[in-house]
Amino acid sequence: MLGLNLDLASVVSLIFQLQNHAARLKHWILMGFALLILGLALHFTHAIPLNKQLYTFSYVCVTSGAAALVFSSIYALVDIWGWKCMFQPLAWIGMNAMLVYVMAAEGIFAGFINGWYYNDPHNTLIYWIQKHIFIGVWHSQRVGILLYVIFAEILFWGMVAGIFHRLEIYWKL
Repeated sequence: MLGLNLDLASVVSLIFQLQNHAARLKHWILMGFALLILGLALHFTHAIPLNKQLYTFSYVCVTSGAAALVFSSIYALVDIWGWKCMFQPLAWIGMNAMLVYVMAAEGIFAGFINGWYYNDPHNTLIYWIQKHIFIGVWHSQRVGILLYVIFAEILFWGMVAGIFHRLEIYWKL
């Protein structure tokens, strides 16, 4: 039986032990749901509340479980159904992960776009996109900002990384 120690060697050995796609997906999805349910149960029973700042056990379980489910979904779409083209920007981001991390952490995208504003420095294109396209449609600030990050920031950095990939420019240590 596999333990919860998931270092790179464990993941690689798991891939070789579980020979077919169905066995891998079953294992990953079951572990993902188990971790997600455990984390949510700990939170809603007030045993260990979700707290990102403290990295509580419930927070780690919820985020690990959600990551396992997202990973399983992407694995099924890319490796089983062959939808590689749809996820190519993520591959480019992975090829230039250092560049994307440093530039995104410094807020280069937002700083570049926020350089232009109308009448008031707070009246920027980023603010307008967030308010009218994402927050206004979903009527929720949290959901709107999440969708903005997914559809604006990640797509922008995917295009930048794709251009760097085409030019064969890679940041490495």
